Amino acid sequence: MAKDSERHTALSPLEQQLLRRLAQGKLDKVIAQEIGGTEEQVAAQRQALVQKLNIQYRFQLCAAVNKLAPWPDLS
Repeated sequence: MAKDSERHTALSPLEQQLLRRLAQGKLDKVIAQEIGGTEEQVAAQRQALVQKLNIQYRFQLCAAVNKLAPWPDLS
């Protein structure tokens, strides 16, 4: 069974995709084109994700990617 802290930080595949792209510094408009939806939807998803992960600084965003949404192994 997942611990409470793991349950609260478990990310859906869409949240993982969003987190990776945010860590790359991509704009909401670009992310919307890549994963679908509108710029406004991506902005709302970004805000919800930042709150969910309690992210305040960019370095925390990058650390969250490494922990919660690691890049797929393409080898």
